[in-house]
Amino acid sequence: MFGRHSQISYHPHARVRMRLRLISDEQVERTVTEPTRSAPSTNPPGRIVAERVTVAGNRVRVVFVERPTTDGIEAFVHTVVRIGGSRS
Repeated sequence: MFGRHSQISYHPHARVRMRLRLISDEQVERTVTEPTRSAPSTNPPGRIVAERVTVAGNRVRVVFVERPTTDGIEAFVHTVVRIGGSRS
């Protein structure tokens, strides 16, 4: 379990961005389950934008949608961004 989500899955675009931006699965999972800030997206609507401040002092922004599954609610990650700071 990932907080209120039964699972977290990734769009291929999110995986590419994570690799390019040196963002780990653990950082994304922490951002989705324990965000510093979270709000619904207005463009496009229906997505959730979650941010978390990392130990290195930068922010990780995760854009995802919640989808029902047989086990509960899945967080399907569309993209991931690192804002400022270092990559640790």
